Amino acid sequence: MKSLVLFCAGSVLFGAAALGVGYAIGGTESLLQAGTAFGLTFVPAAITLAWVVWSYRSDPGMMLLASLGASGFRMAIALGGGFYLTQSQPGAFDTPFWFWLAMFYPVFLAFEITLLVRQQPKLNGSPKA
Repeated sequence: MKSLVLFCAGSVLFGAAALGVGYAIGGTESLLQAGTAFGLTFVPAAITLAWVVWSYRSDPGMMLLASLGASGFRMAIALGGGFYLTQSQPGAFDTPFWFWLAMFYPVFLAFEITLLVRQQPKLNGSPKA
């Protein structure tokens, strides 16, 4: 649970900083695109992190399913949502939106993986010397 809280806090701080820089550079139009990209990447990442943390307490088959399912779920929401928005509202979501999405997605993925790798020994039990 600590990993999920840390992930949410760190992601919101990073998102706020990125939105601040985006607003300074691109104005209010940038806020809409960046905020939407943040939402499309943060929400599924937080959901999948919670799922993976919960499933690590289960058998190895569940761990594999959680890891694979989390990647597919995250990509479907982020990329599918981005594609839908660019097709349905091309005036509001154009090329800069994809750059925002391409920035948030790998940052959140790397942050999540880092937290999970650091947490791995705790979940499986400490190795005995």
